[in-house]
Amino acid sequence: MRRSVLIVAAAIFLVTHATNLQVPLYSTYAEIAGFGSGISAIAFSAYVAGLLPTLTLLGGISDRAGRKKVILASLLCLAFATGLMVVHPTIHTLFATRILQGIGVGLITGTGAAYLSSLMPKNAAQVAGYISLTTALGFSSGALFTNISLWFNRSLVPFSYPTVLILLIACTVFVIRLPEQPVSLEKLIRLPAFPPGTISAGLAIALAWSLAGIVSVILPTQLMQYGLPNWSGPMLFIFVMSGVLLQPLARRLNSQRSLQLGCMLLILGYIIFTFGAWLGVVSLVLLGVAVAGTACYGFIYLGGMAEVVRLSGSHSARAVSGYFVCAYLGFGLPVIFIGFFSDQFGVVNALLGFGVIFLAANLVLGIYQSFKLEQAKTASASGTSQKEP
Repeated sequence: MRRSVLIVAAAIFLVTHATNLQVPLYSTYAEIAGFGSGISAIAFSAYVAGLLPTLTLLGGISDRAGRKKVILASLLCLAFATGLMVVHPTIHTLFATRILQGIGVGLITGTGAAYLSSLMPKNAAQVAGYISLTTALGFSSGALFTNISLWFNRSLVPFSYPTVLILLIACTVFVIRLPEQPVSLEKLIRLPAFPPGTISAGLAIALAWSLAGIVSVILPTQLMQYGLPNWSGPMLFIFVMSGVLLQPLARRLNSQRSLQLGCMLLILGYIIFTFGAWLGVVSLVLLGVAVAGTACYGFIYLGGMAEVVRLSGSHSARAVSGYFVCAYLGFGLPVIFIGFFSDQFGVVNALLGFGVIFLAANLVLGIYQSFKLEQAKTASASGTSQKEP
């Protein structure tokens, strides 16, 4: 069993790791083709075009087709996507690569968790820990590996690409030898749901994840103007891991309190890294990225999910899907507009313009969560007084 767990965990890690391999070279590929930040942002967001349809329309495919087959399909998607960039590293190829990466991540997200849950039916917390750790390390380390490669040799095909391609193929061989799990007649299509009261959590995670796109694509472009290339990988690593490290604290908080705190930290982080990007001070940018990351992958991520589960009743699976739809729309759409505005008015002006909307929305959400907390306290106090003799 341990061997199977390690193989599936390795597959999840490699799929998520390969997804962000090209992030440090987005602007380079776009510049060579004569494009600006807007096209880089669209290429980045093409990932969502592959991911969301896969999550929403093929959420039950592993129950029908077999989990091992779906994990294999995910690995093959990422191997093919990475191979395309090895053979033809251009911005046009990157569009197809990003869509394939989105499909691959969409296939393995639920399937990997389901496979591990079947292996460890009495250890749900341990399964969640495996998934959280492997995806966090994967998403945060892909760009970092490419940055390290570029420090040794500046190339359109850094050695991180073929290295990860070989690892993906090797992992595929190991997955082929895994035992298949029983299939069922579960529904193939499970559309997301948005129960009453969950929209605020969806908006909060959309705003939070919009910063992931900014950290991946927009901030590195600004830092390059100050002669500071190769910072996308470290920034993305700090952004994701700072949130993951604070998840134990976030789990101890009331979901509404966690959302409220997350909204305030997002505002603080955004102000700090925008100010740092304006001045070209990397230490300020990294500090702001770390603060925003604690909210994005820590307080808002866990608080919002807990709130959605609490309000969804028997529809928790579909409600969580709806929560992730909001998250990935926030991840993909705002960065496109910011990218095109950056080409027209400059990166800092685009960040300031988006910042007005971003800060106002987070303030409103923070106030709304405060109001809900007060309502909950009042209801609790009223219930207590009624019980007293």
